[in-house]
Amino acid sequence: MNINKEFYLKKSLPFFKDLSEEEKTMIYNASHIEQYKAGELIYSKYNACTGLVLVVQGELRSFMSSLSGKEITLSKLFENDLCILSSSCFYQNLSYDINLQSIDNSSIIIIDGKLFKDLLDKNIYAQKFMLEITQSKLSEVMEVLEKVIFFSLEYRLSEHLINQYYLKNSLKFKVTHEAIANDLGSSREVISRVLKRFEKNNLIHISRGYIEIINLEKLKLLCQ
Repeated sequence: MNINKEFYLKKSLPFFKDLSEEEKTMIYNASHIEQYKAGELIYSKYNACTGLVLVVQGELRSFMSSLSGKEITLSKLFENDLCILSSSCFYQNLSYDINLQSIDNSSIIIIDGKLFKDLLDKNIYAQKFMLEITQSKLSEVMEVLEKVIFFSLEYRLSEHLINQYYLKNSLKFKVTHEAIANDLGSSREVISRVLKRFEKNNLIHISRGYIEIINLEKLKLLCQ
């Protein structure tokens, strides 16, 4: 894939137009293109700061994992989305154990974290942008945690299946029980048990590697 790096930097960084020519050159030179295969880790809690990640193509997910291997997805990122969770070096006295993984074959642009922090220290437009996106991402994470704590698994699973329908634009989509469990912070066995209950109630049909929504309206009722 031939990627015009400057085009995507301008498109995804609203403050780019307000930078000086020197700052634009610094951002351009401090960024590089990487490609990852489906399932490949881009960043993990064992890495040093990666930098600001800009999604050019594909789908990524940020997630936390426990010592037992259980995972929960905090957010998903698509074309033109930015991930700041892999940029812990932007924030002083702040540490967190976050992983970033490519769900599909993906192309991303990574802006060097230390050089981008230098820009943040000097440029008010970049600071304003980072404040806004940090608030937005924090809201996403808090929403995930709120649902895990206060909502039933049936509610979260039905909402997840409905979201997949809108995302894939199809009532039938390819997904594994393990992938759903990782997204929702549950176990594969528990997810399989609830999915079978949904199937018994004629809400969905399960086939090898696929789930098909049979009764969308009834599934939506579980989210109310």
